Amino acid sequence: MAEIAPFAGLRFDLGRVGDAARVLCPPYDVIGDAERLALEARHPHNVVRLELPRGEGAERYAAAARLLAAWRAEGIVRLDAAPALYVYEQAFTFASRSYVRRGFTAAVRLEPFSARIVLPHEHTLAGPKEDRRRLMIATRTQVSQIFGLYRDAEGAAAAELDAATGETPGLDATTPEGVRHRLWAVTDPARLARLVAILRDKQILIADGHHRYETLLGLRTELRPPGAAPGRAAADFGAMFLARAEDPGLLVLPTHRLIKDLPHFHPAGLRAAASRAFEVVEGPEASAEAIEERLRQAGGGGGTPRARVVFALRVPGESQTTWLTLKPNVDLSALGPPALQGLDVTVLHGLVLGPLLGIDAQAMERQAYLAYTHDTGEALAAVARGEVQAGVFMNATKVGQVLDACEAGFVLPQKSTYFHPKLATGLVMYSLAGEAAGGG
Repeated sequence: MAEIAPFAGLRFDLGRVGDAARVLCPPYDVIGDAERLALEARHPHNVVRLELPRGEGAERYAAAARLLAAWRAEGIVRLDAAPALYVYEQAFTFASRSYVRRGFTAAVRLEPFSARIVLPHEHTLAGPKEDRRRLMIATRTQVSQIFGLYRDAEGAAAAELDAATGETPGLDATTPEGVRHRLWAVTDPARLARLVAILRDKQILIADGHHRYETLLGLRTELRPPGAAPGRAAADFGAMFLARAEDPGLLVLPTHRLIKDLPHFHPAGLRAAASRAFEVVEGPEASAEAIEERLRQAGGGGGTPRARVVFALRVPGESQTTWLTLKPNVDLSALGPPALQGLDVTVLHGLVLGPLLGIDAQAMERQAYLAYTHDTGEALAAVARGEVQAGVFMNATKVGQVLDACEAGFVLPQKSTYFHPKLATGLVMYSLAGEAAGGG
């Protein structure tokens, strides 16, 4: 199944840049204009200058390539002397609870989704893939990792990671967002061999980074050195952070939908139409905490005997929250097989957004009529300011639900998951030039 390999990572020389927290950044797709400015101001070598280069057209990608070449020439970033697997741990707090998420970064052989070795769970958009394609061609480097999940119920990989993290990390930095990042480069041949063997019979689910994976897959032939046999070049692999699906540190946040710019949107009409499939009631919950708690309780997170699909609807100017709870005997067969029918996100798109509001797959491809956020308070504020027509709040998709659906061969609607926090970009970069992974 999955073929992984150690590789010589391209990493910042901490003796040159100082505190690693000042040179790391999030992935490109969650960096807004204000954060970009803040990251650039944090350090002259912050990796955001490579991950999200400034400029127009082709010049911005050429500028990133020149900058990376300069950093390598100056020794700001260096290729490790020996191939390694990089154990990566993030410790963080969310909603007053502490989490530790642990995994490791490896070079993973790129396989088409049809091979059922690497599995997608969301559809992708053309625009981000073209942006990543041009950046990778210019720099011959994968700057940010892909996030993958694999099943390890027996805990074999967990034991190896626990042993690795008993040693002193090569990097230990806490970013201003409050996330502590620790990294260990594992070079011991026996431990490397055991981790490679553990993954050999696994499927890998892409948790985050679908655009990057598909881009790398499409670039294999173009970036492979002349004369190199297929499968034996660095470009035949991609850097992927691999976490156990059973890791208690995995945190998935809900992705709420904000309805905007939709012609002829009538909240009363939506409630009436939804009543055919949902129990529709009004409730006093108005704060983020109250809405999240009722969603959690109704969805089975509060110890209720069975989970139910439930959504909260907030409309500007209304003091009450509308609660839509799926009726128990609704026919969900049109939504697909059982692995999809029980997912909140599938029900929302298949019974509400599409048939009742006309926001279908084509509209989502155009990124029309919907905005997304995992921050309940942020969404409520947008509703209160009248910046959107309505906010639809939902429970998070569970990791097990995602794996079950994707292993059965299905893909979920866009923005079905949000794994928190994002992986730090700049910890380990992957050179796409030269020979196969294993030698850098």
